[in-house]
Amino acid sequence: MISRHSRSRLGKVYEGCLDHTALRIQPALRYALRLLLTTLASLTLLGAPPAVAEAPWDAWRTKAVEAGVTPKLTYVTDLLGNPTGGQSQRLRYAGDLSVGLSFDLQTLAKLPGLKFHLSGTWRSGKDLSQDIGNTFPPAQIFGGDTVRLYQMAFEQSLLDERVSILAGRIGLGDEFLTAPLYGAFVSAAFAGNPFSGPANLPGFSVHPVATWGGRLRVQPTENVYIMTGLYSSNPGIGRNSAHGVDFSLGRGAITITELGYLHNKKPGATGLPGNYKIGGYYDSSRFTDLSDAFGAEIRGNAGFYVHLDQMVYRETGSEALQGLTPFVALTVVPSERRNVFPFFLIGGLTYQGLFPGRDTDTTAFGVAYGKFSDHLDPQNYELLLEWTHAFAVTPFLTVQPDVQYIMRPGGTNALPNALVVGAQIALTF
Repeated sequence: MISRHSRSRLGKVYEGCLDHTALRIQPALRYALRLLLTTLASLTLLGAPPAVAEAPWDAWRTKAVEAGVTPKLTYVTDLLGNPTGGQSQRLRYAGDLSVGLSFDLQTLAKLPGLKFHLSGTWRSGKDLSQDIGNTFPPAQIFGGDTVRLYQMAFEQSLLDERVSILAGRIGLGDEFLTAPLYGAFVSAAFAGNPFSGPANLPGFSVHPVATWGGRLRVQPTENVYIMTGLYSSNPGIGRNSAHGVDFSLGRGAITITELGYLHNKKPGATGLPGNYKIGGYYDSSRFTDLSDAFGAEIRGNAGFYVHLDQMVYRETGSEALQGLTPFVALTVVPSERRNVFPFFLIGGLTYQGLFPGRDTDTTAFGVAYGKFSDHLDPQNYELLLEWTHAFAVTPFLTVQPDVQYIMRPGGTNALPNALVVGAQIALTF
């Protein structure tokens, strides 16, 4: 027996590898692949993106920020299909529309250092992993077809922003077990958080699902920080029918602490930047005992994680982040009875400005390996390779061709390895 997250990802079993519907959709997938490659080649030949001083709405945004209100509106869509491999071949869409407002209460109400954050999402589409039969969703932005309230929280900054307190309806994964460069990827194995987080902890909250919680961050020096948080562990609030307004508390709580070192991150630093962090957590909820055929429950679950990313090459004359940055992250949990993935590893390379004249584009390659619990035999491991390149077409439009190769879908060799191709398109207003 596996967690609700893995069960939902595996989906139902289709008979045979290809049915008549799959055969009919093959031409569409071939067309999508040709379109993807044509787009990649065309954008590369464009050279530098157009010099856009500001978006049409930037003047309005500036006035709003000056008045104490910071608006945010983003739309992201993933168009992905698997031309070969898996249970069946499909072309799927997933979309995320996010809206948010941050109120600077120092400007609005003369309350120093205090902000209020409010946001919501509308997610739509289908999960391609249900067609493939694998565990790592190819589209991280898939999250059910519904509208949700997300963040509703106060944030207080103190001591010249060396201390920050956040409390209310928040997501654990927005700040813990994460790193900015994870956003370079499309697959849920990397994007946002390593997939082992939500897979092992059903109460792991992250966009678009928030829970009651509080987080304290202290940065005693410019290079070192420590964060600790306490979050309600309540898997039920993530159901689509709740729309993010189930404000009940769970039957347990997640406590988590992270220590980080920011290498060459302070303003004016000339060395190569890096991020180093280590963290640990404990969830007091009850978990399904994977070793028990009758689904008995046992209380408590603990785990640890490490993340490292370090730029190793910066282009000559580059004052920003143009260059090569390797990264690696590892999650380890001691109990195979409680966790789908007792060992999970991701790693890869990111390069900003790889192509001449396209300094804000990001190229990334990643590998994700998830070892299943020994109690989930015959599931052994799933392995993913992802290649992607995000073209910054304008300051507010990104087009990102993406290729994924999934080995041992679902953790066994019962299904053929799957090739996934497609693109992500992101608009930021």
